[in-house]
Amino acid sequence: MNELSVGSRFGRSTAQLERARVHLPAGVTSSVRLATRPVPTVFERGSGAELWDADGNRYLDFVLGYGPLLLGHSPRTVVDAVTRQLNESVLSGGQHRLEAAVAEAVVDAIPFAESVCLSSTGSEAVAAAVRLARAFTGRDLLVKFEGHYHGWLDGVAFNTPGRPPAEQLGDSLTAQPATAGVLADAPVAVLRWNDTVMFEQFIAAHGSRVAAVIFEPVPQVGLLEPEPAFLQAVTTRTRESGGLVIFDEVVTGFRIARGGAQERFGVQADLVVLAKALAAGFPVSAVAGRRDILSLVDSGAVTHLGTFNGHAPSLAAANAALAEYRADGFYDRLEHAAARLATGLRELGRQYAPELCVRQVGGMLWTSFDSGPDQPGTTPARAAAARSYADLVARADAGRAARFAERLMVAGVHIQPRGTWMLSAVHDDPLIDEALESAAGVLRTLD
Repeated sequence: MNELSVGSRFGRSTAQLERARVHLPAGVTSSVRLATRPVPTVFERGSGAELWDADGNRYLDFVLGYGPLLLGHSPRTVVDAVTRQLNESVLSGGQHRLEAAVAEAVVDAIPFAESVCLSSTGSEAVAAAVRLARAFTGRDLLVKFEGHYHGWLDGVAFNTPGRPPAEQLGDSLTAQPATAGVLADAPVAVLRWNDTVMFEQFIAAHGSRVAAVIFEPVPQVGLLEPEPAFLQAVTTRTRESGGLVIFDEVVTGFRIARGGAQERFGVQADLVVLAKALAAGFPVSAVAGRRDILSLVDSGAVTHLGTFNGHAPSLAAANAALAEYRADGFYDRLEHAAARLATGLRELGRQYAPELCVRQVGGMLWTSFDSGPDQPGTTPARAAAARSYADLVARADAGRAARFAERLMVAGVHIQPRGTWMLSAVHDDPLIDEALESAAGVLRTLD
């Protein structure tokens, strides 16, 4: 898209971004938003599954605020609940009745959960879960997997999506800080996803130091589902070594099933981290799990702090959202919408782009394209066969995926630049079909 076209379609967004750059670094308040092309777009309003930007352009929204809007934009039940609460109180410095109501609803939804700590953001809840694990076990080492994202705080910001795959150093991968300013000597070990041999060898050698193993049950970049034998090995061997299993379900929580990954995959975590869809767009997060672990907060051995913990309007949103997720047929509708979109995209790939890869897990999709053959006449690496982050980087054509996302944006379909699509309860059949029509137009001419 040339500069003239960008200026005519995104002129106000561009002007707003320039204004913001005067006082905001890079003009945005979250670095990931800089990846949106043709320009980091300024949005004005949303309704249901649709967005409008500062220039009046309409979009079918498959970003959904990077996941929270499982009910779409401005769902009436949530807006009404928040409005009622705003007319009563916002923040008291004490407790609110909705804290207990939300905790009860989380325990009802999440298998094996007995107790809940509430915070405001996913990063805060991850930090709380890691602190609890270290306090409970008396150990220091945290194990994570390459290409999994656990928030921006220093203790977990290693080997995140967007970084080049790491080299193996002994029985683990080289820990790579995600950004300047993160100290490289944190007690964090990084392993390869879906590599059972590497995991078992590492635990055999270092299990006595492991406080916890944390992972996204379905990493949001690539939607690389855990292989059953690998997932079983991780949960079993970690517990045998005396460590805890932490599911980071900031993204997958309430999105791949009401009970999240534990329900979908039939496995048990010791602690589960929730955020995003928990409050349908409002800032609430939670650590849910075993009572004996969370009782460390009861005793005062572990402190759990936060001025905005228990923020009443946000809790009102969470309480209303959790009630919606209990409704009969909610997840059937979500799965139907996602499957319809995935099936349609695969058919378009067969027609126009055989290299297109489409993965779907619950209310999430991921699209990319196979990388070209290493040598003329050889078979291209199939992105669909990727099992780990390193596989994905080697097999998927990230540049073409980014061009696909950019041209979809110009065509009025908003997806994450790396290829993740989020579905909501209000993505109905006509809207899915409209998105597929736009995608067809893009794929016909995509280079």
